[in-house]
Amino acid sequence: MQLILVATLLCLIIGSCSASISGPFIFWGHSRVSSQQTQALVESSSRELPLTQLFTEAKAIVVFVRNTTNRLEGTRYPKFQNLVKSGAWTYLPQRSLAAEPFGLNANIEVVSLSGHGEEDDSEILLAYNEAVNTYGRGEVLGILGSREEEAHFLAKREAAPGGEEEEKAKAAEGSEETEASFIYVAEGNKAVLSLNGPLELRVTNDTLKLEEHIKQITFDDQRAKGYGRLSITFMHSGEKCTLRFKFSLIRGSWTLRNVEVEYRELKSVLVARGDEYTLPSAPLGFSYRCSAESVNFLNPARNETIQSLLLSDFQVQPWLNGRPEYGEVYDCIGFVSAPILAGLFVVTLLLGILGLGISAMLSMHTPNRFESSRSKQSRAAMFIQITYVAFKPLALFTLAIEFFLIHLLFVLIVLYVYVLWYY
Repeated sequence: MQLILVATLLCLIIGSCSASISGPFIFWGHSRVSSQQTQALVESSSRELPLTQLFTEAKAIVVFVRNTTNRLEGTRYPKFQNLVKSGAWTYLPQRSLAAEPFGLNANIEVVSLSGHGEEDDSEILLAYNEAVNTYGRGEVLGILGSREEEAHFLAKREAAPGGEEEEKAKAAEGSEETEASFIYVAEGNKAVLSLNGPLELRVTNDTLKLEEHIKQITFDDQRAKGYGRLSITFMHSGEKCTLRFKFSLIRGSWTLRNVEVEYRELKSVLVARGDEYTLPSAPLGFSYRCSAESVNFLNPARNETIQSLLLSDFQVQPWLNGRPEYGEVYDCIGFVSAPILAGLFVVTLLLGILGLGISAMLSMHTPNRFESSRSKQSRAAMFIQITYVAFKPLALFTLAIEFFLIHLLFVLIVLYVYVLWYY
């Protein structure tokens, strides 16, 4: 009976530790660790299989649980830093794992850390080295996580009357599941839009920051008709706001031209400001990325409630065709940039100097008169003639221009090197 109680307590302890582990995570020690990378556009079912294989292939797993989510500093954990860098390791920034190691490996150990830097550093090294000595190097998987607060997993509430419980249950069934993120992936990975901040919708005397959105995102693929629409529904103060980004498809290239906005009982079409060279566009199968500029969708009609939508620091790709990642990136940097213009200017100067030199060489002529017995000139007269020929005004002007261009070229090269070095 006592053995059964002890086994039950151990199972409860392991279960509580497993339920209370949250990210970010650090994996190290096993050879398959380096293949574990975060994929934002992959479904949770697809992310679960690599983790399950890793947990089952490892001969032993040591899980270290910290009492805080503060950033690790290498100066406080030098032994752990050297341990991680000595082999394969990876960093997973997500809050939870798609698959947990508990129940997938028989040789698993959970170590709770106290929170003191030096003690935790020595304890991690000692516990992991003991497992390596038992099961072999490269066969032990180390996991460092954090302890989640109890409030995230247990919800305490007071008893309510039956009628109120039924109303709450009905309200929960009728409500739609939402989340706050800046990555919007259409169902089936048909299109994707990611930003580094919320969308800003400007209405009369107010600016709405759209953060929380309904998880159901759709993409209306009308390739045969030459367009597609990415629909995202946001929740702002309990009210829905639907955005439909319209992409036109012409001659194998797509362009983001306008967005349809539905807010409360209002509906407007905001047109992207720009031309065919500045609007977000790329060939089919490519994505568009621009962090230097923003796209402003304006309402062509004046005195309207819905006025504009600001899209900044974003990356977008329609017609993703089920792929889990973006295609090759088309950015907003044009072909003609400052280094290219500087190179063309320098080449033009060099060609100008070469042309002046060739022109000066072609202007030289051999003397057409020589001394003979019939026509003799004095040495003084010959010297005056040579001096006059050598110092022609055109030759002096050409020589001055050449010296000026060479000096200017030297100054431009120095400035170009200075700009490249400091900027």
